[in-house]
Amino acid sequence: MEPGLALMPRQASDPRCLAYTVAFLFCLFVTAVVALHPDWFDRPLAERIRSVARDHHFASVLALYISNSALEGAVVVSLLWHCWFSRAEEELRSRMVSGIFAAVLAGLVAHLLQHALPSPPKPIFDPMLELRPPAVPGDTEDLAAAGPSNGHTFPSERATMFAGLAILIFLIRPRLGSVALACTAVVETSRIYVGFHYPGDIIGSLFLASTTLWPTQMRWGWRLGQRVVTWERSHAATFYMLAFLACYQMVTAFQDLRDLAAQVLRGTP
Repeated sequence: MEPGLALMPRQASDPRCLAYTVAFLFCLFVTAVVALHPDWFDRPLAERIRSVARDHHFASVLALYISNSALEGAVVVSLLWHCWFSRAEEELRSRMVSGIFAAVLAGLVAHLLQHALPSPPKPIFDPMLELRPPAVPGDTEDLAAAGPSNGHTFPSERATMFAGLAILIFLIRPRLGSVALACTAVVETSRIYVGFHYPGDIIGSLFLASTTLWPTQMRWGWRLGQRVVTWERSHAATFYMLAFLACYQMVTAFQDLRDLAAQVLRGTP
């Protein structure tokens, strides 16, 4: 067995998976309570970050470019493919399929929570922080046009999905998973640095991803993924064509589909 595959929870570990799920769910609840009271943790830390960023223009510009790139998605999804072809084991691939679906579902749940929870405005639009260039490079009006400033911040959709994928990789191949987690941490820290999210948003995203991922690693979860693996063996050409399209969307955090849905809902031609 390859190093790291032993970390994948087996059937006998279902109670452990359930225990992890409950623990992460509790942590998510605590984080949500803290996020809804930004003066407890998020705003004081954002003030500290602002005082540092204000005097380091180059670091702010670098962080902005890192936060806006698709590097995070490209690295994480590429490592997923490495794990997929590293061992053609049915159970392993079944757990991967279930985990990938769980990570995408976690991103959708994050989107719903953003609109359901009365979270504060993004730091760059929070009048109490008065975040302005050079702390946040670029025109604030352009940033507002790129993303709504109506306060949907907790949890981060993109951080939730990529954190779920990175955790899945770590369960399969710890060394590669460490790279995936490090990449996700660097990009999401950059988003905190430039004011796109509060620290609590990203921490909550990690707990949400973990809460959604662990149940799929139980017996009933990977049994669902087994159906997809069976389909891959019987219709490989169709499977990999759709897998490529799905991976492209994951790399871009489904931005094209989200923009299209937003235009349809607004009735924009």
